[in-house]
Amino acid sequence: MSARLAAPVTIVSHALLPPGLAQGSNFERQQWHAALPTCAALTQAKRQRLSHDAHHLDAPHEWAYAQAMDWPLTAGLLGWAAHSAAQRGLSCPSDQGWVLIDLVHWRVDQGQVHLHHPGLINADEDLALLDSMSPYFLDDGIHLHAHHPGQWLAHSTHFKHLPSASLDQVMGRSMAAWLNPDELAQQNPTQRLLRRLQNEMQMLLYTHAVNDHRAISLNSFWWHGTGDAPPAKPQTVALHLDLRDAYLAQDPPAWGAQWHALAQTVMLPALQKGHRLVLCGEQTIMQLHAPPDSLLQRLKNRFSQPALHEVLS
Repeated sequence: MSARLAAPVTIVSHALLPPGLAQGSNFERQQWHAALPTCAALTQAKRQRLSHDAHHLDAPHEWAYAQAMDWPLTAGLLGWAAHSAAQRGLSCPSDQGWVLIDLVHWRVDQGQVHLHHPGLINADEDLALLDSMSPYFLDDGIHLHAHHPGQWLAHSTHFKHLPSASLDQVMGRSMAAWLNPDELAQQNPTQRLLRRLQNEMQMLLYTHAVNDHRAISLNSFWWHGTGDAPPAKPQTVALHLDLRDAYLAQDPPAWGAQWHALAQTVMLPALQKGHRLVLCGEQTIMQLHAPPDSLLQRLKNRFSQPALHEVLS
């Protein structure tokens, strides 16, 4: 076992405040700040901040997890789908690759198309859409497998060595680059095939019965998580995604309540045990360590303790 894997690491995604909050309205800023609990141990912890490019193909928590697990670090090819398939005991021919297919909502805002979180997808909706959409994917040699409601595993020769952008990297952002005809002309045959398949699914989903009673319609899909299966390693790294849904839904009270729960059950215990704690936002990876328990450090913490929202900004 490598030295890196010997020390347990706890990673929490969507744990930092939105990066554009300082430029937002006072009301919005106050909502997010008020949602956070008081947590002296976290504000006193030693911190190291690492910037993560907004245009990186992988989300900060995915990159941090891959680093901590000592996976091969190739942008857009971390192998999340193959990793999930292996955990479920699924296999595919050696000339094929795995991908994750997520059901999403595409929204047109002032002429710009943005990808948004669709909200909860129940098991019945998931099964109905899997039955409806599978034949279209299979026509293009793509085999779908149920995974989680709203997310499927798929394998095909199309996905072998094909880089992809993480869903969390494109969520809430403009799809202009993807939809621009000039960009489309530069894409490889598989990317064009997937773009065409997205168009077909938009037409299918526009009138699908599943959307009759949904507050947010499911009108497209996003593919991500490509790459070969990473090497199996002892599980000394824990990734917590509990904050993701409330963060993406822009629901500060729900996010804050979950943040408080995770602080008590995950974050503080990790620090108390001397583990490395990694909090990830949209563009930042923050590593925390418990400070040495010395009199000088305790005095320093007592008189120079920042507010939690300052630490997480």
